[in-house]
Amino acid sequence: MNPLTGKVYVNRFIAVLLLTMLLLSCARPPSPTPPPGASTDDAFAKLSLVVPDRYDPPIEMSSVMAVDATIKFLGENDIHNNVWTRAYEQLLGIKVSYKWVVDGSMYAQKLGLSVNSGDIPDMFRVSPAQLHLFQEAGLLADLTDVYEAVASPKTRDVLMQDPTSLKAGTIAGRLWGIPLTDAAVASASLLWIRQDWMDKLGIAAPTSMADVLEISRRFITEDPDGNNAPDTIGLCVTKSVWSAFANLSGFFNGYHAYPGIWYERNGALVYGSVQPEMRDALLALQEMYAQGQLDREFGVKDSNQVAETIAQGKCGMEFGVWWNPYHPLNQSQANYPHAFWSAFPIPSVDDVPAKSQYSSAVGAFLVVRNGYEHPEALLRMVNFWSDNILGSQDDELRQTFLGDIENPDVVLYKYTPVVLWEPNAMIDGSKKLREALAKKDPSGLDLDTQWRYRIIQAYFEQGTLEAWVEVATNGPNGAVTILEQVLKDRGQLNRFYGVPTVTMAEKMPTLQPMEEEVITKIIMGEPIAMFDQFVENWYRLGGTEIVNEVNLWAEQNP
Repeated sequence: MNPLTGKVYVNRFIAVLLLTMLLLSCARPPSPTPPPGASTDDAFAKLSLVVPDRYDPPIEMSSVMAVDATIKFLGENDIHNNVWTRAYEQLLGIKVSYKWVVDGSMYAQKLGLSVNSGDIPDMFRVSPAQLHLFQEAGLLADLTDVYEAVASPKTRDVLMQDPTSLKAGTIAGRLWGIPLTDAAVASASLLWIRQDWMDKLGIAAPTSMADVLEISRRFITEDPDGNNAPDTIGLCVTKSVWSAFANLSGFFNGYHAYPGIWYERNGALVYGSVQPEMRDALLALQEMYAQGQLDREFGVKDSNQVAETIAQGKCGMEFGVWWNPYHPLNQSQANYPHAFWSAFPIPSVDDVPAKSQYSSAVGAFLVVRNGYEHPEALLRMVNFWSDNILGSQDDELRQTFLGDIENPDVVLYKYTPVVLWEPNAMIDGSKKLREALAKKDPSGLDLDTQWRYRIIQAYFEQGTLEAWVEVATNGPNGAVTILEQVLKDRGQLNRFYGVPTVTMAEKMPTLQPMEEEVITKIIMGEPIAMFDQFVENWYRLGGTEIVNEVNLWAEQNP
């Protein structure tokens, strides 16, 4: 689920995009391809590129790469010779070579073996825990001065959009890793409801958690699918109750509970899963389960099985994230053409507005080996990405370096480890799109946003039902408009973004499964006293130490 425009949403959006192209005959022009015998330099020369100073003579930089099963190449290209390696060498004077390339699932283990053997690449990606481990071992170059001297204005802007990103790469006041940024608010919880069911039953938009409970009740008692059978589910939930869709985070948020994250209470950081607000939400879920509003077997159903329930048109509501129409909500339309899901802000149980919880999206960093002669080369590569991919509206340039609809399986940005996404791009791009829709004028939009414009127009003007996913996400009242409010004053950001503390690393692998087990059992009918016992056990089995360590970290990272 990695977007491209400001990020183009290739993986989630491509199926809808292809379908819409067929429906609208709105094919994009092909990527610029050099004529036979032309050099790659000729292809780059056609583009309006912002290029930093080139090393002359070129320098060598070794790295390592994680790939996945979806990575594909055209012609003679491979991970060692592609548009990115050629651009780094020919435009920046940096000859990038990879010591090894492995599947993403093996990356951490392979990197650990390489570091332990002393075979450390010049530039590589690390997790937050690895950042601290390698820094303590003296293996990483201090990037503080390099960043101040070399980072371009666009790079600085991108890295400042998320106020936690640079802090996350900083240890003892010095910068050791360039954060791989993304949109943190993309993880915020929203409420999704079958709009066509609401329309059929004459149900208004929910404004309180009481409304949510009533909608759920009506969805199982008033036959919204019209098959004269009591076979619908009010609220879909997976056994992994904190998943990206059909989760319970949003439900708890409606009761001012924030499970799994750390937030401030009475001047200190507390862990949301053990706070008293959890109890009322659990009791409400328990009652819903007893009345048949939840799937009786939710405790054993994974996300694929719940997606199938959605595809069968049996689910009326789910708490998830903004991109859920791309998956799995779109699957309901395969069997029910008029299925339309609408996003709503998290309603509140009382007069205090509910807040959607979300966490920093920084989960990895780019680092440089201590002793590498050119640590500034990493910043030049980052600048190349920021100034050209994020800082340009040149569609030809973006096709050249990101991907081409002519070959949708070939996602070019997967060929480079230097990939930062602009945290605010999704919000900013959607605003521009809605302004264009209001004016009915797409001029000035980049090609990616123009596609979205055409898709939304196709829904309203041509009745293209399949286009509802773009309406539901980026349309006038779509999910992204809710995220704007989350960022303004309706969000609860996870205040802890550091590496796991000592006790957290040791105890959380036991405490987290215990947490999910207790939540599931209470929903399915166990006494609420089980939650009180869980809270007591959580603190006794390491929680007290974890709270102390997290608050010590907060004091050191104001």
